[in-house]
Amino acid sequence: MRSLIVGAAVLMLAGAAGAACAAEDVAKTLTDLEAKWSAAGLTQDVKAVDAILAPDWVGRGPSGKQNNKAKALADMKDPTSKTTAVKNHDVVVRVFGNVAVVQGFDDETSVEKGKDSSGTYSWTDVFQNRGGHWLAIASQTTKLTGK
Repeated sequence: MRSLIVGAAVLMLAGAAGAACAAEDVAKTLTDLEAKWSAAGLTQDVKAVDAILAPDWVGRGPSGKQNNKAKALADMKDPTSKTTAVKNHDVVVRVFGNVAVVQGFDDETSVEKGKDSSGTYSWTDVFQNRGGHWLAIASQTTKLTGK
């Protein structure tokens, strides 16, 4: 009986350790995906962002307006809007099965519609694992004042 209890405990601990490793792997994958998304913004790489956003992605930017994937990709091509420097920091990933919430900040140098939009932004992205690939399904970005 004692060996049965010890064996069950070992299996439970192994399962918990495996889940922790899996969550760490997902966190690294999503942190890397966020970095790729930021880098794609610098080069206006629409193809890279297209691969990150789910077809039904929705986002809400600092203006409060909701955006969809098609509009976001079209906006990347706007010559009056450009990000020339960006650095993500304080990124936190929380995994809930096949959904994950990623929150962080970025410091950027940017212009939107010809106006300086540089500053520090706080953002939240929600990802879902679809068919083995993590895709952004929702985003919220807020510009921090006084930064």
